[in-house]
Amino acid sequence: MLKYYTISLFLILSLNSSAQNLKIVAGAVDTTTNTYHYFKGITDNDAKIFVAGKEFPVYGTGAFAAETELKEGNNEIEIIAQRGAKQTKEIVKIFRKRRNVITATEGFAIENIEIFPPQDMTVAVNDVIKIKVKASPNCKVTWLNNIQLHELPVSETNGIAGIYQSSYIVKDNDKNFKKPVRVKISNGKKSIKKEVKTKIVFMDKNAEPLMLRTKGELPYLNYGLGTDRLGGSKISHIVEGIILQATGKAGNLYKVQLSKNYQAWIPEDCVETVSPGMFKPQSLTGSWNARSNEKYDIVSISLGDKLPFRTFHEINPSKIIVDIFGATSNTSWITQYPETLKQIKNLTCEQIEDDIFRVIIELAHNHWGHKIEYRGNNLEISVKHQPKLELDSLHIAIDAGHGGSNIGARGTTGSVEKDINLKFAKILQEKLEAKRIKVSLTRNDDTDMSMSERILFLRKTNPDLLVSVHCNAGGSPFTGKGTSTYYRHIGFRPLSTAILKRLLELDVNNFGNVGSFNFALNSPIEYPNVLVETLFISSPEDEAKLLDDNFKNQMVDKIIAGLQDFLDEQKTNTADR
Repeated sequence: MLKYYTISLFLILSLNSSAQNLKIVAGAVDTTTNTYHYFKGITDNDAKIFVAGKEFPVYGTGAFAAETELKEGNNEIEIIAQRGAKQTKEIVKIFRKRRNVITATEGFAIENIEIFPPQDMTVAVNDVIKIKVKASPNCKVTWLNNIQLHELPVSETNGIAGIYQSSYIVKDNDKNFKKPVRVKISNGKKSIKKEVKTKIVFMDKNAEPLMLRTKGELPYLNYGLGTDRLGGSKISHIVEGIILQATGKAGNLYKVQLSKNYQAWIPEDCVETVSPGMFKPQSLTGSWNARSNEKYDIVSISLGDKLPFRTFHEINPSKIIVDIFGATSNTSWITQYPETLKQIKNLTCEQIEDDIFRVIIELAHNHWGHKIEYRGNNLEISVKHQPKLELDSLHIAIDAGHGGSNIGARGTTGSVEKDINLKFAKILQEKLEAKRIKVSLTRNDDTDMSMSERILFLRKTNPDLLVSVHCNAGGSPFTGKGTSTYYRHIGFRPLSTAILKRLLELDVNNFGNVGSFNFALNSPIEYPNVLVETLFISSPEDEAKLLDDNFKNQMVDKIIAGLQDFLDEQKTNTADR
């Protein structure tokens, strides 16, 4: 029987001589520019799959992946599902076109204008604005009151003529941004103007400074304007009620001056404007003390204002570093009670710049977390005591990634990540609780839960450590597969490496131990945390394992073994000290 199927803009011819199941899930596109192209699909789990004459594995779920090379122009790829002498055949037609080749602008025109940063912005004196224009070659291109852009030599532009660039330093009382910015091109006979879409507003340094106050439970500072699917690289979470001076804005991010030589960016939803006349906070440091309670060693530093800060870890030896912006040392003494301090080994400070005061806390053990908060204008750094290094003495939090309307990635068979993550979390919970270990789950069912809600839940729960469980996805089903672990803070790396080492005892690829990872649940400093990307749901081979309950149990057993190895390593390090 001859059947015709129309899928989007391409045609599939299906020649059926049996009832074999054959469904192309991914890869049946009408056009592509890729030389190598892959398909994913489903057939009977006892069938064989041939794509362009080459056999590819079919997994227990019936899912398969295949890759083939395309020639330029029309391609007809034959896909056959075969059981014995019977087969189902589909022919996928794909046109491979040449990649778009950038050429010089034709005629007399301004083709494209790019401003860097690309967002609408508020600029101040000495800010640098960069502009790049693609237009007709060998012309005069100007902007901002006839400032000329320079046409780059083709040796710098991959052979493309007509690329013009320039940088502009914002000047005092700059009048260039009081009206829309335009770019002008002229060739001696005629000229064209084109308005820049990016809106640029000048912040007069002689005007009242724009002051902001942090708000909400999770304000944070970013290093710059860079962004990715995880939200851009963060410096540190800070706290509510800190006054910051804004010196510019790009998109929804304010640029703030933390110290004379140090700037950062903060989202507008993390701040509110305050009444004119507020001073930029600065302070001399007063006396310190370090004391201990049941759970923490607490360092208290006297300040005159709530100042912004950043915090990070160092290792070998283990240290907590806190930089306080706008602070200058006037500390005459640091009162300590060494007989009561359990986690702090040494405590010192350093004025690393005129207005950046560094607190250095050397630890007696590896990092088990710390938190920073203000009590009045006193900055308190609470360093968590090392717990008893036995699994059944710990409180372990488990996060099942995604949930509710946020399904995560989807597998070839139609499996969804949120469900697999929750199954892993439930199995891990059951096995840990069978060992009399206290467990908290960020979500117990298929519910929507934002990253902020998870972090705040964990702050209240205050676990000894966190394991967040996800499935990975993306890329080629042949190269994008395997297990991996992730950490952000170097002091928590031992947890992620211990778990990965155990997971690699299974029949899985090694996708690596990834550090400085900008994932929200790797950002907390209050407890060791690890993200476990179990396997790639986008790989049919890995997906088959993820859907196998026996294999899920094996992976969970390896995670638990990794937790035990981590504790054993901590015991060894403690003994060495």
